[in-house]
Amino acid sequence: MTQPNVTTWRGYGKHEMLVDTNHDEASRIDFMMNLFKHMGSEIWPGHRKLYENKVEPAFKKAHGRKPKDRHEVREVMLDEEYFRLWSMLRVYAQENIYSERRNIVERQLDDLVARAKPRESDKGTVEIDPNFVAPRYQTNLDMHWMPGGYANEVTQDDVAAGAMYDTGGLYVSTGGMFGKYNNGAAYAVVAWIQENFPRLKPKRILDQGCTVGHNTLPYKDAWPDAEVIGIDIGGPGLRYAHRRAESLGYKVTFSQQNAEATKYEDESFDMVLSTMFLHETSNKAVYNIVKENRRLLKPGGLMLHVEQPPFEKIAEPFDQLMKDWDTHNNNEPFWGRMHDMDLEDVALRAGFKKSDIVQTFAPTVTPTESDKYNRGNGQWFMFAATK
Repeated sequence: MTQPNVTTWRGYGKHEMLVDTNHDEASRIDFMMNLFKHMGSEIWPGHRKLYENKVEPAFKKAHGRKPKDRHEVREVMLDEEYFRLWSMLRVYAQENIYSERRNIVERQLDDLVARAKPRESDKGTVEIDPNFVAPRYQTNLDMHWMPGGYANEVTQDDVAAGAMYDTGGLYVSTGGMFGKYNNGAAYAVVAWIQENFPRLKPKRILDQGCTVGHNTLPYKDAWPDAEVIGIDIGGPGLRYAHRRAESLGYKVTFSQQNAEATKYEDESFDMVLSTMFLHETSNKAVYNIVKENRRLLKPGGLMLHVEQPPFEKIAEPFDQLMKDWDTHNNNEPFWGRMHDMDLEDVALRAGFKKSDIVQTFAPTVTPTESDKYNRGNGQWFMFAATK
């Protein structure tokens, strides 16, 4: 029997491509879900107490001032066993859950590949470029410690990366706070757009870095008559995304493309979006992507990128450090540099007008069966511009 306040993998949203898990596999995923939850709710608050009661006073005594930035805070926090132990557990949990997910996917990969193949009855399409070359900022490392990363192909018509990504994903590490289909970020975007741009009725929408389409399909819910396209560098994720969308009843186009330079014509989209995508690219790529976004937008169109907040929006160096943990420990080397970027400058260089650039916060959303816009306690950072 499930105990109160214990999250479980069995609550994850079902669809045709979702892996099958036996009793032991599901139990191990449940254990890791609750380890993540314990580290976040029970262990994490101890860092602030440690910093405020010991680390910061010791730093002030030695230097006559408080730490000036997250780098100085990190230097002293690394001397604390509590912080090092928590970091070790976080890395262990991330590596362990991907090891489990890889084993689950590998034992049924042939079946998943067969399920994913296009069918005559499909509503949407998937476009894989046989000559596509993924950018080095993705192929040179296993992002998030996911074995093989997003673009690696291990077999013909591969879907392994997509299946690994969708076997829990954020649902595991956040205890389901983004909903059973991991699409809470998209619903937060929809709610923000509908509140701030109520007259915008997009006919064509581009979702960049879509992976398996978690945050692509909700745009079809919000604007059912719109053509929705999701692009990504990873063929395995896109093949998986296509069958996942079909099984959930959505007509969406998925296409293997680099968001820095797409194949689409000028002024061909009403909205261009991404969710937690920019920090997985590079400094140069961010400028290229935003420039490309402006090229793609129709007059009056909206570009919007959802991210964690830039460090300039976080007042306390300690909070900056905790937001920067992934840079040093989660195989996301551009995380810190991206959140140091001047995003207004990025948009201005792309040709957007200063008066049309928005940097703001929007409430998180935990979708439910009865209320898709059930707002949570957290906030997403929105970087947007209109043309």
